[in-house]
Amino acid sequence: MSSFSSIGDLTRPHQLRLGQYTLKAKLNRLTQEVTTGIKSDIAKAVGGDLSEISHIDSRLKILTTLQQNASEAGIRLEAMQLALGQVQSLTDDLGPKLLVEAENLEPSDLILRAQDVEQSLRQVFNALNGNVGGHYVFSGTRNDRAPLGGFETMLSELKTAVAGATTAADITKKIDAWFDAPAGEGGFTDLIYQGADAKGQQVPISSEHHTGSRLTANSPELRDALKGMAIMAYIASAGQTIDATNLRELFTEAGGLLIKATTGLTSARAELGQQQARVTQAQARNAAEVTSFSIARNALIGADPFEAATALKETEASIESLYILTNRLSRLSLTEHLS
Repeated sequence: MSSFSSIGDLTRPHQLRLGQYTLKAKLNRLTQEVTTGIKSDIAKAVGGDLSEISHIDSRLKILTTLQQNASEAGIRLEAMQLALGQVQSLTDDLGPKLLVEAENLEPSDLILRAQDVEQSLRQVFNALNGNVGGHYVFSGTRNDRAPLGGFETMLSELKTAVAGATTAADITKKIDAWFDAPAGEGGFTDLIYQGADAKGQQVPISSEHHTGSRLTANSPELRDALKGMAIMAYIASAGQTIDATNLRELFTEAGGLLIKATTGLTSARAELGQQQARVTQAQARNAAEVTSFSIARNALIGADPFEAATALKETEASIESLYILTNRLSRLSLTEHLS
């Protein structure tokens, strides 16, 4: 009899260790299911056919990317909208006012007024050079750098471009030509604008829609505003070298350009608004699709939270009981050995 008892005593520790290992593995599995809400054995949950769950997971990854694109596009468009709002607030009333002031102010007051507008032009530069997370929103595809170079550089280049012109018409014509000069001809595009054309740049924001703004600091809508204010900046620098007649004519020319710019800015902001609406709609559709696929995924491999929690508590109780039993048996073995 004692020999059989000895064999049982030898196998008991192995059985206890096996029980501990099994319960710990079950505890880890149930803890994972309670934490994630997903069954630990996905292949078993779907009956060995992983095609449907793979399709759902792939679609959810795509939707995550699309939603991220839409979020970034929304932030970028909002930054552009705010910047254009600042530009328009500086130019909206300026055009009509300049036309009135051209007729009513004395030459010395006109020069002082031009100096005020030059400061507003600096503010326009700052607004267009704004960035979101290090990406400059008016730089087109080259968004790692500010779209507009040095303000003082522009004033210097304008003086060079206007050199030799004596009448308001000639001065305006040369400023206009400098801003509109094609790339390679030493104008605004070459010397001040540092971005790159954004035409055709589109980012997917949903399964059916893409978005992207063609607007840069070199777009005609913004160049018109810059032209009108640049005429005023030229007046501020040239001062009394411009006679009264040409001074008044320059004010009139600048006012007309700024009135034209107001129309262009309004159209540009409306276009941005339409894109913002598309982004919002895309985000809503993406979110709805994510919800739908998440529900389908959970139906396939979701763990019942109540069942998993109940099983987890039972397993924890079993492990505790096993530890108590192991402790008692260890003390009993020691007592038998000493006796």
